[in-house]
Amino acid sequence: MSYALLLIPSLFGVNLLIRGKKSFLISAGVIAFFLFTGLVSGKMGESSLFFLSTSLVLFSLPFLTNGFERMSQGLSREIEESLFHLDFSRRELERKLAEINKTITNLEKDNLTMLELYEITKAMSALLSFEGICRFLHKNLGKKFSFLRGFLILLRGDDVFIIDKIYDVSSSAEEGIKEAYLPQREYYKLIEKIYPQGGDFYFRSEDERLKHLYEIEIKIPFALSALRAGNKIIGFLLLEGLLEEDFPKFSIFSTQLSLGLRKVTLYETIEKLATTDSLTGLYVRGKIMELLEEELDRAKRHRLPFTFLMLDIDHFKECNDRYGHLTGDYVLREISRLLKTNLREIDLVGRYGGEELSILLLSTRKEEAKIVAERIREAIEKYSFQAYGEKFQVTVSLGGAVFPEDGETVIQLISRADEALYSAKNRGRNCVVFYGEIK
Repeated sequence: MSYALLLIPSLFGVNLLIRGKKSFLISAGVIAFFLFTGLVSGKMGESSLFFLSTSLVLFSLPFLTNGFERMSQGLSREIEESLFHLDFSRRELERKLAEINKTITNLEKDNLTMLELYEITKAMSALLSFEGICRFLHKNLGKKFSFLRGFLILLRGDDVFIIDKIYDVSSSAEEGIKEAYLPQREYYKLIEKIYPQGGDFYFRSEDERLKHLYEIEIKIPFALSALRAGNKIIGFLLLEGLLEEDFPKFSIFSTQLSLGLRKVTLYETIEKLATTDSLTGLYVRGKIMELLEEELDRAKRHRLPFTFLMLDIDHFKECNDRYGHLTGDYVLREISRLLKTNLREIDLVGRYGGEELSILLLSTRKEEAKIVAERIREAIEKYSFQAYGEKFQVTVSLGGAVFPEDGETVIQLISRADEALYSAKNRGRNCVVFYGEIK
């Protein structure tokens, strides 16, 4: 009896929860019918209540099944939606993780590139000549970039566009650096057009805009960068066949190369000021002595002759007194120019002091040296000097000493060339005397 009575409200609750208000009313109607009949008949036993409970259970089963089915479907949809959102979040996390990994890879690549460029800058900072820069490019450029051919174009020092030298920096290390010509005439025209403003450029073979802008035909892709020393363009770096993805690194490299070339330019300027006489453009005494020492060592190793000449301008003091010191400076400059004109490029000329000049004739014996000295003397004697409204003639005297017969040390050669010069002056000036001719 108690079991049935407890079951009845439980079934009411389940029906109300699962089937809703309609099921609850139906269940209530069935129970009310049985209660009413039982009260009327006066027989309300346990069997009746059991029957009533059983009927209600059986009556509720379809409703319970449907309710649970709807509940499971709702839960399934919620689970599917949750799984979909979780899968979407997972894919987003994977995408962001891939982006982060890509960014890390790019940063590592950029960091490696910067380290490489730092090493390049460090290596170039130790170079103090254009030849050293060229050798460095020849050896290392192919290790940093993939390209077909490379050229370093150097301009002259003046403010007009004149190409001085072109070096092929893409040859094998065994061949060494060498001067070359640009493989396409279009390059010369392009460089001249870019020269006024400079900049870094990448030219694609299919880029019609650049073709039209610069009026050139682009056969293969190439990169071109203007190299600067301060505000002045001193050259260009051109790489044929460079990959476009390497162009940003190429631009950074060109900047470092410009700094290296600027340092070399400044160093050579300072060295020139330290070793070159400002009036005549000849070597100063200290430099000519240094070169004489080097040539003496070379001559001893290879058993080669050379001649050292001392030149003195005849009556130079009287020239200064008569025409003034500005005219005397002019005479020194003109004689220096005449010497360079009448000598080989390998010969060395310096201002020994005052109006005395020194000449080092490499690999030259006495007989050849006498011919050269006489040619110099005659060229100066025949030259018509004109300065500040004055026209006059100048003569010179020369004394020479030859290695090894006249001396085997720098001091001996200078001393004996000076003795020969003194002898030339005693013989009436405007002549050439060698040490071996002194009696």
